[in-house]
Amino acid sequence: MLLTHHENQMIQLQGRRFGILLLAFLLYFTAALYCIYMSRQPGSIAAIWYANAIMVMFLQVFAYRDWYIFLILAALGNICANLVMQDPISMSLAFIPGNLLEIGLVAYCLRRFIPLRQCIEDPLALLKMFGLVLVPVAASTSISAFILSLYGLMPYAQGALVLFTGSVVGAISIIPVGLLLVNYGWDDFIQINQSFSFLMCILLALLIALFGFLYLPDPYIYISATLLLVVFIGRFPGTALAVLVYSVIISTLIAMGFFQSSIQGQYMHSDVYLYLPLVMTLIQPLLLAAALQRIQNLKLW
Repeated sequence: MLLTHHENQMIQLQGRRFGILLLAFLLYFTAALYCIYMSRQPGSIAAIWYANAIMVMFLQVFAYRDWYIFLILAALGNICANLVMQDPISMSLAFIPGNLLEIGLVAYCLRRFIPLRQCIEDPLALLKMFGLVLVPVAASTSISAFILSLYGLMPYAQGALVLFTGSVVGAISIIPVGLLLVNYGWDDFIQINQSFSFLMCILLALLIALFGFLYLPDPYIYISATLLLVVFIGRFPGTALAVLVYSVIISTLIAMGFFQSSIQGQYMHSDVYLYLPLVMTLIQPLLLAAALQRIQNLKLW
């Protein structure tokens, strides 16, 4: 059974303040740059957005009085990513208010209403957490979409749908790994994910995912099957890592045009609907993994 040391984590991280701040900026900047690059078109909206969820998890191990520093870092990371992609400053200014609002609201909701430790071994708590995250994400993306419509970059309805979908996929992909790091720390996270059988399982799952998306119809079926294998071998820690890796790979394949769905072009905003099966594919193994993790922790497995 894993023993949490959340309080010790907070003390240790705050003792290495500068390094953590630098790491938070670099991770946010890298994630933002990746997502913007995957949008394929200069100045367009990145469909998947991992960066905000990364910063949300950093806030979980710092006091409220320090949050403004991370919000400033997020704004700087957003601006730097747009500058690297040679986007105008106005593009960053259009996104920053919504991104900062999403980071702050989601982080507050998790800190105030959700027992993060319990989410790792209680599927109902995990589902409640994901459901609660939807509320601040919807509010912040609505504001961002409104600002984008004022700039004339995208109609409000289209912008709201694209931004909401991207943030939801980002949250589902990042937060489970973040829960493990917040509760157990980096050393324990590495230790519980370094078994040979688990690494081989992850490798096999990735190969099947790539082959399925490139050559097979209905690839999400194969994704779900391999994730179930990961669940039984790696429990919640392994599943959280696999979900993140899967999300990045699948989002990249979709963005690069390697996967075409039969619904594309048939409905309004149909490209966004490509990510809805991805959301369902990633959530179900996490819920099962949380249930099995609880059984294992109670020594009933």
